[in-house]
Amino acid sequence: MGKRLYLSWGLELPPAQRTLLTWHAVQVVRLRVLLQQIGAGMLPLAIGNQGRGSILRPASFCGNVALKPTFGALHSGGMLWRSPSYSALGIHSSNLIDCWRSAYQIAETVGGDPGYPGLYGEPDLKTEKPNQLIRLETAGWITTEKPIKKKFEEFIQKLRENGVKILSRYDNKAIDNFEFLLTTFPDFQSRLSAWEIQWPALLLRNKGGNQIERELKDRFEVTESMSLNDYRETLSSLRQIREAFEKLNGLSDGFITLSTPTMAPLGDNTGSSVFGDPSSCLEAPAWNLPLLEDRGLPMGIQLLGNKHQDYTLGNIGHWMTETFLTKEKE
Repeated sequence: MGKRLYLSWGLELPPAQRTLLTWHAVQVVRLRVLLQQIGAGMLPLAIGNQGRGSILRPASFCGNVALKPTFGALHSGGMLWRSPSYSALGIHSSNLIDCWRSAYQIAETVGGDPGYPGLYGEPDLKTEKPNQLIRLETAGWITTEKPIKKKFEEFIQKLRENGVKILSRYDNKAIDNFEFLLTTFPDFQSRLSAWEIQWPALLLRNKGGNQIERELKDRFEVTESMSLNDYRETLSSLRQIREAFEKLNGLSDGFITLSTPTMAPLGDNTGSSVFGDPSSCLEAPAWNLPLLEDRGLPMGIQLLGNKHQDYTLGNIGHWMTETFLTKEKE
């Protein structure tokens, strides 16, 4: 099944759509047709890609399970990334089992990207209860809608009631420092991606600028005011975030946060990528789990981990699904 809608270089400039999950006339741009069909139960899975939040965010809006894997874990041959240093291929599915099995088979068949070891794990997920998770606010918490904050806080409390210890920035200085550094990523992300895609972006502008939206050309042209040293500065800033993340390795079984700060937006808007930024800039695996709802629409919980924790996070997600979703349905 192919897409009937494709965005301009992964940016927010397509015609409006309507989500299949509600009869309201919401025009949710970038709730891609494939993801809507998965959320509606019409398709079992689809492949997507993420430069910032393009796997996690629409999965949350559509009620899909999604895996944004460790950077390089799935072969991305044929893709032309807008942000080659942190973009990744991922899987959307109606359930955890199909999502993981599909990712596993892709990796077993063609491996990861050249120079990367591919996806680690077993063919099938297990159920694994976490002992301790780190709750992340990220740069997105301040803009998160109050009803979503309330639902998330209630879910965190349920985890505690089920014996999972929750750490946060208020418990640990290293976590607090990491949280602060995460808020800096949006400050330099646009310059980082503009430099990395200057070819063929500027060539396309020069050869067919009349067919490219002005907003898109403005983003491409950021690189013309940059020097190599400017790009090195963005890499230095990115390295600081990654080093702070590495210092937390082993402190918990994973990280938990939201996948989006809002419900699916109305009108000409794709929604915010802010909760997708951490997994992208950290080259880290992340799962969207459609465990909650708000105002009649799906709401995703995000599990994030250190590199190559894809399988472990999937096992934790399996436990959460059985504990909080399956039991509620019963």
